[in-house]
Amino acid sequence: MYKIFWFRKDLRLTDNHALSGFVNSIRDKDTYSFIYIVNISSLESCSEKRISFLLECLSELKYNLKSKGLKLHIITGKRLDVFKILSDKFGAMEVYANEQVEPYCINRDEKIKKLIKRNSGKLYSFSDSTLMEMNKIVKDDSLPYTVYTPFKNKFLKILSPLDYDECKVRLNKLNPDKQISLNIFPEFNLQKEYKKLSKSDFIKGGRNSAVRLLINFCKNGINNYHIKRDFPSEKGTSLLSAHLHFGTVNVRECIRAISKLKKSEGVEKWRNELIWREFYYSIAYNFSYIVNGCFKKEYDNFKWNYDLIGFKKWCEGKTGYPIVDAGMRQLKKEGWMHNRLRMITAMFLSKDLLIDWKLGERYFAENLIDFDFASNNGGWQWSASTGCDAQPYFRIFNPFLQSKKFDPEGVYIKKYVSELNNVPLKYIHNPSEMPDEVQKNCGVIIGKNYPLPIVNHTYACKIAVELFRNIRKIT
Repeated sequence: MYKIFWFRKDLRLTDNHALSGFVNSIRDKDTYSFIYIVNISSLESCSEKRISFLLECLSELKYNLKSKGLKLHIITGKRLDVFKILSDKFGAMEVYANEQVEPYCINRDEKIKKLIKRNSGKLYSFSDSTLMEMNKIVKDDSLPYTVYTPFKNKFLKILSPLDYDECKVRLNKLNPDKQISLNIFPEFNLQKEYKKLSKSDFIKGGRNSAVRLLINFCKNGINNYHIKRDFPSEKGTSLLSAHLHFGTVNVRECIRAISKLKKSEGVEKWRNELIWREFYYSIAYNFSYIVNGCFKKEYDNFKWNYDLIGFKKWCEGKTGYPIVDAGMRQLKKEGWMHNRLRMITAMFLSKDLLIDWKLGERYFAENLIDFDFASNNGGWQWSASTGCDAQPYFRIFNPFLQSKKFDPEGVYIKKYVSELNNVPLKYIHNPSEMPDEVQKNCGVIIGKNYPLPIVNHTYACKIAVELFRNIRKIT
């Protein structure tokens, strides 16, 4: 039997459920290949920094396989088309992969599964990207949870060491001579493609980088996580989100790592953030309609503002609200944004500007290195008050107060909004309040060197609350 291991969001050789199943299935008479499929059309919607991170991950994965005498075939094309070619050439074959629970991935995999089955083959799927299998955490009536806290409580109640036990992968059992070379596909030139791209100096891809970040965070950061996590100028987060998405490290490793630590508020807080990730994956799996609309369907009737000029100013970090502008400029510069800023900028777009949250969701998807559909969609719908978890529509972040609370010295603002470097601390959070004399002294003329606020927050809040209240009255 010819067998294929299909790498997807699991770019590592250790603690990998599908890879372990694949290796254990190989018999002496079997032949096999390792593949990763690059869909060029999908990459075109991603930032260069995200693509360069992926290629860093693939380069290291390819090297690690090569050191064991094994070859990774990086194939370009649409997944279904690739498997049509493979199926036509090899007939019956077995494909091993870790499942992806996003609705569009499920639909794609069903098509591939049927295609392989027509030639008497089989696609074996394994649960790996989450700590627990989908639908393991359900209510007593077997329905999925739609509120985080009871989901978390049930999760912690049934969590056991078996859920995060290491899955052994014994690649040394494989005979390299049994590999099939897939020269039916042109070779993807990793290094050539990588050189074309702009890189992120903020986050580096690859398994080694992921392990270093996890070790360093557990050693030096996690005990203060609950204190520093909301302050964007602090190094208070793990920076593991992109690695968790691409699978250079998995959530089981994270839970194992903190299970060895002394209990603390920081450890508990970070564990809860990992459970938030599980929760959003469960929502994406069980409520596929969120791909195109609101979880609370009544808000699909909300009359959003489609002010493309305002949207562009938000994208470019030119709203006149320094904390919002800093976040958006960090995203553009580094391909990453601090989580507190993700909430502030998302709520500003959806509540202050009343612009459709789906436009912001798409913009984040195009620019974030760590873009993950479930978490991104969940975060945006939480901010827009259209999502599953309880986020009252009348709770709206005041950008000036958020700025004063979480960037009190203006360190983060000045790092990314450089034109405000000489603005006195008294005015850094709202430069439009500066008297003319102060503007001249610090060389920042509001409306010229830095924009006036594009919206009056107090007035915008009243409008937003009224519009949301009207939707609730109708429904």
